[in-house]
Amino acid sequence: MIYQILFTGILFYFINKVFSIKNLYNPLVFIIIFHFIFFYVGLFYKDIYSHVKIESFTEFLINYSFVSILIGGVLSRYLMQKHQSYVRFPLVNTYLLINNKTTIVGFLFLILGMLCTLKYIFSAGGIIIFMEDVENARIISRKGNGLIIQLAINFFTYGLLTILMIKSTTSFKALFIIIVCFFVLSFGNRGPALFLTVFALYIYQSVNKVEFSLKKITTYGLVIFCLMVLFGALRTNYDADLLALFKARFAWRPFVNIQNFQFVMDFFPKKHDYLYGYTYIVDLSMLTPGSHPNSGTYLKDLMGLHFDGGSITPSYLGMSYVNFGVAGLIFSPIILGFVSNTFYEIYVARFNLNNPSNLILLILISFNFAAIISSGIMTVLIQNISILTLVHLLFIMLIKLFKKVK
Repeated sequence: MIYQILFTGILFYFINKVFSIKNLYNPLVFIIIFHFIFFYVGLFYKDIYSHVKIESFTEFLINYSFVSILIGGVLSRYLMQKHQSYVRFPLVNTYLLINNKTTIVGFLFLILGMLCTLKYIFSAGGIIIFMEDVENARIISRKGNGLIIQLAINFFTYGLLTILMIKSTTSFKALFIIIVCFFVLSFGNRGPALFLTVFALYIYQSVNKVEFSLKKITTYGLVIFCLMVLFGALRTNYDADLLALFKARFAWRPFVNIQNFQFVMDFFPKKHDYLYGYTYIVDLSMLTPGSHPNSGTYLKDLMGLHFDGGSITPSYLGMSYVNFGVAGLIFSPIILGFVSNTFYEIYVARFNLNNPSNLILLILISFNFAAIISSGIMTVLIQNISILTLVHLLFIMLIKLFKKVK
C-alpha cells in the first residue's frame, strides 16, 4: 500500500507538471481524477472487503489503465505542441448583462427544464425524493422517461450556468443554484445536482478571473464526494444507523467499480462469449421509441446479478473487455487519454471561450468524458453527449433568433 501511495504521488506530480491538475476544463484531467477516485483508490484498502476476491491480474489491469490514460495524453500533448502551445488554464471574460440575448435564452432554458420536470413528476405519480422507496422508485419511473430527464438536466444546466455569468449579487445567484438543484434532485439522482455545483465553480473562476489552489479544489472535491455518499445513504432501503451507513458507503463507492470489473472478468469468456460490440447496439436502441435498457442493465441481467437500484457500472475498461477481450483492455485507456487531451487542445485553439455557449459546452463535455470511467464510452455518447449536442445547437439557434429580433 505504501508503494502504491508513493507511485500515485509521483504520477500526480508529473500530471500537474505536464497538464496542470487544476485545469478541469481539460477532459483528460477530469478523467484522471475520476479514474483515481472511482476506479483506483479502492485498491489501497481492498483487504477490508475480503469477501470480494480481486485477482492480481485485475489489479494489474487497473494500474495499467491508470498509467495508460496518461501515456495517451502525453502522446497527444507531444504531437499537439508542434502546432500550438498548451493552455494550462483558460481565463476568460464572460460577464453578461441582464438584458443580453444570451441571458434571455438562459432564462428560457430554465423554464423548459421546469416544464420537462413537471411532465416527469406527473408521469411518475409524484416527486421521487419524497417517495418511500427512493432507490427503486427512481429506476421504475425512468422507464420511458429517459429522454425527458436528460433534456431537463441539460436545459437546467445551460440555463443556470448562463444566469451565473450575469453581473448580479451572490444571493441572487445562490437562489437560482438552490432552486435548480432541488428540481434536478427531484429525479432521485444525486449526481447531476452535485455536479451542477462543480460547474458553478467553473463559471465562478471564469467570470472572476481566478484560479483555485489545489488545496481549495481538494476541499471542494471532498465536500462534494461526502454529499454524494450522504445522499446515496439516505435513499437506500437498509434499516441501519445513518452514520454507520455513511461510513460504509464512503469506502464502498470507490471500490464498487473494481468489484464490478472483477465480476466482468470472471464472467467473460468463461461463462459467456465476448459480445463483440453488442452492448453498443443495446445503447443505440435507447434512441428508439419506447423503454429500453442501457448496456449496464443488460449486463446486470445477463450476469444474473440482483441488487436494488439501477444498472451495473463495469467501467470503461470492463465494457472494452466485454466487447473486445484483451485487445480492448490494452488500447481503450490509451485511446481515451489521447482523444480527451486532443479534443481540449483543438477546442481551445479554435473556439472563443469568451462566448458563453462555447465555455459551457467545454465544461459539460469535460465532465461527460470523465463519466466514461464508470459507464463506458458508448453509454455516455448516447445518453449524455448526443442529448447535450442537441441542446447546445438549440441554445445557439435561439440566441441567433433573438438577436435578429429588434
